[in-house]
Amino acid sequence: MPASRETIESAFNQRATTYDNNSWHIRYAERLVELAAPAAGMRILDAATGTGFAAIAAARAAGPTAHVLGVDISDGMLSRARQSMTSLGMTNVDLIKADAASLPNLDTGSFDLVLCSAGLLYLPIRTALREWRRLLKPGGLVAFSTMREGFPVAARLFREQASHYGLALTDPATPLGMPSRCRQELRDAGFIPAQVVTETVRFSRADLEYAWQAHTQGPHHDAIAALSPTQVATFRAEYTSTLADLLNTNEDHALTSEVIYALGRAGRQETDTQL
Repeated sequence: MPASRETIESAFNQRATTYDNNSWHIRYAERLVELAAPAAGMRILDAATGTGFAAIAAARAAGPTAHVLGVDISDGMLSRARQSMTSLGMTNVDLIKADAASLPNLDTGSFDLVLCSAGLLYLPIRTALREWRRLLKPGGLVAFSTMREGFPVAARLFREQASHYGLALTDPATPLGMPSRCRQELRDAGFIPAQVVTETVRFSRADLEYAWQAHTQGPHHDAIAALSPTQVATFRAEYTSTLADLLNTNEDHALTSEVIYALGRAGRQETDTQL
C-alpha cells in the first residue's frame, strides 16, 4: 500500500536538492522514452515527473511541435524541474502540481502518450493506470518502468537490516515486479499490453551514497519514523557498513539491478464501459 500523499510529498521535498545526483535515474527515464518513441506533435503527459528527466527526454525526442505536461505533488521536485527546463531553454514543457493518479481537470482523451518513470512505486497502481487510460486518445500509449521484484540489491539489504529492529518491510516493487504482473495490470486498466521489456540498469558507487536517504525518505518512511533516534543512528551505521562490505566483495551484484519497462495501448472509447 503506497504511503500517504502527505508523506510522499514531504519525503520528495527533502530529496529534491540531491535527486539529480543519482545518474541512473536519468538513464532509466531516457530508456523509457526511447522505448515509447514519441513522435513530433504529440501531446505527452509525464506522470510523477519528479525533477523532469522523462519530460526532458520526451520533449527532445518529440521536438518543438510537441507539448509535454509534467505533474508531480512535490513543490521541491517541481522547482528543480523548472530550473532544468529554464537552463535548457525548453518552451514546450509545462509543469503543474497535482496528484498523478487523479487529474480531473485534464480532459478525457487529451494525450497521445503517458509516461511514468519509476513513479508507480508511490501511487495506487490500478487507480493511476485507469486515470491515464481515461486521459489517452484511442490508440494512445502508456509507458511505465519499475524495478523487478527483489531489486535493487541495496534495497533488499535495507529490508533485511530493518528486520533486526522489528520492522517487517515488504518489497514495494512486488505488485509490478514481474513481467506477467505488468501485463495483467495493464489489461485490468483497459490497456492492450504492447511491449514488456526486461533489462538491467547499472548504479555507480556514488549513486549508492544516497541509498539510505532513498529508503528512509521513500516507501519505508513511516516504518522508520517509528524507531527512536538512537535506533535510527545505529541502523544507519550498520546498513552503511554492510552495504560497503558488499560493494567491496561483490561490486557487480551490488550495483546491477533488473528493471522492467511496460507499454500498453488504449483501446477504442467504447471499451470504457468495461473498465
